[in-house]
Amino acid sequence: MNSILRKLSRLTFVLQNQTSILLIAASLCLPVIGAIAPAARADIRDFTLHNETSVNIQELHISNSGADKWGVNLLDKDILLPDESADIVFEDNSTSCLYDIRAITDDGEIDKRQVNLCETVYFSVKE
Repeated sequence: MNSILRKLSRLTFVLQNQTSILLIAASLCLPVIGAIAPAARADIRDFTLHNETSVNIQELHISNSGADKWGVNLLDKDILLPDESADIVFEDNSTSCLYDIRAITDDGEIDKRQVNLCETVYFSVKE
């Protein structure tokens, strides 16, 4: 009976040590995960564009809200088919958050004004 109790005592000790090691390892990984996550969204204004129209999106242009000129085409593929999504990487030196977005489709243009890209992670173009 004593040998069984000693074995149980050793097993309990080993399990406690393994649990401690796992907790330490997990806590050491958290800063690494936190450092990796921001890289996925390098600029706070980067977002995922989703085509909720029935036509192809040929180009996507963004400008500061109220500006006279549109920026370059940000669509990294030739076209965005209906129900497809694409990651839009924002390349602008300003610190503005409000932007106008223009999608050029097979049927024309779809404009959305004063979109807060600092708070937008997912943007849908709709007819």
